[in-house]
Amino acid sequence: MGDALEYREPLPADCPPPDAVEIVEPRIVYRFVRNNPPTFDDFRSQRAINPRGRWSVSECQARGVSVFMNLDSANEVRQEVENLHGTLICEVVLDEGAGRIRSAGSRSHCTWWPLADYDILAKCRVVL
Repeated sequence: MGDALEYREPLPADCPPPDAVEIVEPRIVYRFVRNNPPTFDDFRSQRAINPRGRWSVSECQARGVSVFMNLDSANEVRQEVENLHGTLICEVVLDEGAGRIRSAGSRSHCTWWPLADYDILAKCRVVL
């Protein structure tokens, strides 16, 4: 992106992508978590969780955090995907300084690239 922003995890060149939107107005997103209260481990990217993993998405997307814009969509996915059974859903308030976000396809799924200074844990709470 050419800016000097520091993201929470190391990102490849040109990541976040140019079509990722800078978060400047408050919005609520939903994230699957395993802890209540959530911990920073609940907000690690797939790449951070599994450094040698392979996914069907770009390296940039693998280094982002998956979130949903809609609680109902998140809950449907949690019920359908076996390895998400037993997870909780956390509501996260994203406001100015949270980073960048981009749609990741269907069912309100997005990829969020949080900035290093954004206090995620102060902005989240388990809702389901």
